Amino acid sequence: MTASYSQRRSTARHGARMAEAAIAEEKARQRQVADEEHAASVAHRAAAREAEAARVKYTAADLAGATAVRDEFGWHRVVQVNAKTVTVTTGYSWSYRIPPARVLEFKRAAA
Repeated sequence: MTASYSQRRSTARHGARMAEAAIAEEKARQRQVADEEHAASVAHRAAAREAEAARVKYTAADLAGATAVRDEFGWHRVVQVNAKTVTVTTGYSWSYRIPPARVLEFKRAAA
């Protein structure tokens, strides 16, 4: 037995409603995941700001006599310590200047 036109149309409308409901449900799930990721990102940035505020900030006087310094990119051999920068080697033909406030750790030569 074949379905009448109104039965087919009713089935199509029902299928469309089901598809729209599934789409709305998936959009809500994706919105929730995005909100959770945003909250985690905000918390991570806040923790990073607190850690940076608690970190010891070195001055040029602290770094006098240092042979190596570490910044966010790793350890570097010190060439010279100035009032506003620490000059380090790069492994290439040029040197690089780091502000003392960006120095995370330093080492001095063993006496």
